[in-house]
Amino acid sequence: MRLSTAARVVRFGSFEVDLRSGELRRNGLAVRLQGQPFQILSMLLESPGELVTREEIRSRLWPADTFVDFEHSLNAAIKRLRDTLGETAENPVFIETLPRRGYRFLVPIQNGSINHSVTADAPGSRAFAQKRQRQKYGLTFLAVFAVLITGYIAQQRWRILPFRTSHALTPPMRVVPFTTSPGAEIDAAFSPDGNQIAYVWTHDIGWNAGLYVKFIGGEQPLRISQEPGSVCHPAWSPDGRYLAFQRSSGSQGTFIVPALTGPERRLSNQSACLGLTWSRDGKFLAFPAKDSAAEPWHISVLSLDTLKERRVTSPPSNSIGDHHPSFGPDSEMLAFTRLSSPGVTDLYIQPIDDGEARRLTFDKTPVWGSTWAGDGKSLVIASHRGGDVGLWRIPVSGGTPERLSVGSSSAFFPVISPRGDKLAYTTGALHTNIWRLQLDTSGRPSGPVKPLMQSSVSDEGPQFSPDGSKIVFDSQRSGSSEVWVAGADGSDPIQLTSLNVLSGTARWSPDGKFIAFDSRPGEHSQIFVISSVGGAPRQLTNGDFDASVPSWSRDGRWIYFTTNRLGIWQLFKVPVQGGEPIQVTKKGGFAAFESHDGSALYYWKDNDYGIWKMPLPDGDEARIVPVGLDWGRWALSENGIYFIDTRPSKPAISFFNFADQRISKIATVEKPLFFEVPAFDVSPDGRTILFLQVETETDIMLVENFQ
Repeated sequence: MRLSTAARVVRFGSFEVDLRSGELRRNGLAVRLQGQPFQILSMLLESPGELVTREEIRSRLWPADTFVDFEHSLNAAIKRLRDTLGETAENPVFIETLPRRGYRFLVPIQNGSINHSVTADAPGSRAFAQKRQRQKYGLTFLAVFAVLITGYIAQQRWRILPFRTSHALTPPMRVVPFTTSPGAEIDAAFSPDGNQIAYVWTHDIGWNAGLYVKFIGGEQPLRISQEPGSVCHPAWSPDGRYLAFQRSSGSQGTFIVPALTGPERRLSNQSACLGLTWSRDGKFLAFPAKDSAAEPWHISVLSLDTLKERRVTSPPSNSIGDHHPSFGPDSEMLAFTRLSSPGVTDLYIQPIDDGEARRLTFDKTPVWGSTWAGDGKSLVIASHRGGDVGLWRIPVSGGTPERLSVGSSSAFFPVISPRGDKLAYTTGALHTNIWRLQLDTSGRPSGPVKPLMQSSVSDEGPQFSPDGSKIVFDSQRSGSSEVWVAGADGSDPIQLTSLNVLSGTARWSPDGKFIAFDSRPGEHSQIFVISSVGGAPRQLTNGDFDASVPSWSRDGRWIYFTTNRLGIWQLFKVPVQGGEPIQVTKKGGFAAFESHDGSALYYWKDNDYGIWKMPLPDGDEARIVPVGLDWGRWALSENGIYFIDTRPSKPAISFFNFADQRISKIATVEKPLFFEVPAFDVSPDGRTILFLQVETETDIMLVENFQ
């Protein structure tokens, strides 16, 4: 028998369902269930004991014009419903599955109050309703009168009621783990109702980061992405039906997928994994983009009606550009981070239509994501401004950021729920370590890859000294990235600089007496030289542009560096004693090394792939290694080029032989890699390779009652 449409509350077992308000309770306590799972439960309760077909469910929940994989979505919704009710398909208590036909609700239900005796004053009768209404008005009047009298007396005699009441009505913030799984969980995103979090989980050494969704208070996450490749930055549609994300490997691009799993739909080829946000009005996605490889990143918005992209921000041509956009609650304002140079980052906001970017922070320090407060009046950022990565609140109108009382010393990528009552952030270990691979005389591995040195902070940019007895590297062991020197086996590390700003990409002079490096004393990076035994560094370059990634000429008289002073990255060189820089490349260049005999320059370029060779002083350039690779993952030897090849399913350390122009694989990389940092070198005797791998063990923390 079908349930009367007038019935509002239905009870079965220990559960109570309010069909109008969409609420589910168990033993009087609220249970989270909404969306399609709740709608399916409502359909089953409307026809207890009767078959509800799969077609009936399809027609009500997913109309014919809805883009969704019905079988995947229905199975996922039924699974969530069973999990909430505490049963399984193998051992059903409430819901019976009739294979290929539909579902049936098994247990008796009660409508309204448990007492169903029909009297003049029975629940549901007009007399009962009128009686309860009179009682309600009478009790309400007495309650209000009592509160007013008590409040007046308390205010007059003790004047403490307002203070105590405000605190009593505001529960304290509570920080609890949302994920505790092995591996790395990052990129949290709240569902529109704030009851679920989508996130990226890497639990198979990093080569297939997947998109997952989990209920707050639930245990079992649901994997949403099904295609191979690493995904990033999920964003919910305002109605909670879809998730957008980007994939940086495999089938690359920007996609949407049903929130209960289903087929993916590609919306754009943009796949930078530098941020993604969905406007609250549902009209736009925003993400970083480039029109050409030579220009900085800007924020573009993609219309979901026309699938056309348009530029919103216009960063300076001598900057890295704009990352990590976040739509405000009004869907008209974007917050984003602008990188003047690596590690020199600040927060900006800008209208998506007809407006200029307005700078909110002036810290020139790394910012790891931003999120809008629920009322749109402030933003929360993860910033290094306090010496560690913590959470800070800054008003949209501007002012000095204030540190939050929640968030540890390693809090990244904050996100606030749409209602503003919850905050999530990533915490844990996410840093690089230097690893060592020993080679035999034939150039093959003589043993397994081993850590050269390990710490709880990032070590980067290893480079051997000319005699192979030492290495120089940059490390955050002192709180900021500084230049360090250690033995070739990682022993006895000594801090060389104390500039308290991002400093690194250190390179030895041919005689081993000096070290060139880049540092950021202002908005942009500049080239410095320091004695290899310490002392005061000497600045070689100046200007309102970046000068970075130095290397020495073989005669020790010049230092090559890359700069964006001409718009695109080009290689210049400057005398070691100082002077006017001289342009070296004309068609782009970055991260250069002179050949061992000084006759040629080998370099990477950001506007074309591969490693290039230019005969010195000004010969015609030619591509030598026809492989796309990261600028920091290669090293020059006398007989060839060692590099990390990311074309295989698992990246490999490989060697390009100058003699036969062939590429041979040396070893497989077993851990995740970082990008756009100096991350590779080979010893002068060709027997040791140093490279970076990322240590990832992160969790997502949830702040309840966020204020």
